Amino acid sequence: MKTFYILFFTLLFTISSFSQGYEFGIVHNSDYNFSIVAVPDFNGTNTDISDIGFALMLPTGDADIINISQFNSRNWSATQVTASQLTDFGLGDGTRDAFVINLPPGQTILSHTTNTPFILVTFDVSNMPTIGLLEFLTNTDPIALGLGNAADSFYNSNIDETTTQNYFNGLVSGQENFMLETLSLDDIELENYTISVFPNPTIEMLNINTNLEVIQLTLYDILGKQVLSTKNTTSITVDHLSAGNYIIKIETNRGYITKKVIIE
Repeated sequence: MKTFYILFFTLLFTISSFSQGYEFGIVHNSDYNFSIVAVPDFNGTNTDISDIGFALMLPTGDADIINISQFNSRNWSATQVTASQLTDFGLGDGTRDAFVINLPPGQTILSHTTNTPFILVTFDVSNMPTIGLLEFLTNTDPIALGLGNAADSFYNSNIDETTTQNYFNGLVSGQENFMLETLSLDDIELENYTISVFPNPTIEMLNINTNLEVIQLTLYDILGKQVLSTKNTTSITVDHLSAGNYIIKIETNRGYITKKVIIE
């Protein structure tokens, strides 16, 4: 029986140890300025951070990740791998550029609180892309695997004064990506056609008034997370959503526009 209890508590301690860790998330600050945050699932006092890494994906083109902030006076390194370079490696479909961002090994002593995000890095996306996603490259993505784990997300730290280990626990739900289309918010008229949304603000329903064929309506929250989508209709029910600011993308047979809406 004594042996059983020893084994039980050893197993319990092992499970508890590996339950501690950090999730990463993308936070939109304003315009084309973003932060990557880490969210711990435990209270930490004077944790010793060694090195951190992750890869971000952007639609292929002229967009770049610039104005990268420091972390505790330590500089991040950023390496771009273009879609064409990935294609040369036999990876990807030619639509996304990768930006591998790493904090080289060093030492940062940090204290934090359970479920309270702290900023790892802040940056700007240049040349204002208006389509596609800013997103994490997941560790299970074929691109990450094909690059031999060189683009993996990790969080190497010594949180219990024993050894440095990888405490990366995945991505924050709802903060895995950001829809760049939501930043193109001009209330425009398509040539010879108009589109209006009413009532705005609304309590329970958004209606679209247009002489175009509406193919799909998609609603995003202010973080760029999709919350609703419906096809072949000119109305969308929103009474079950929290009050706040949202963005509706209206896809028509002549193109699409995005508009700001308010749910009360």
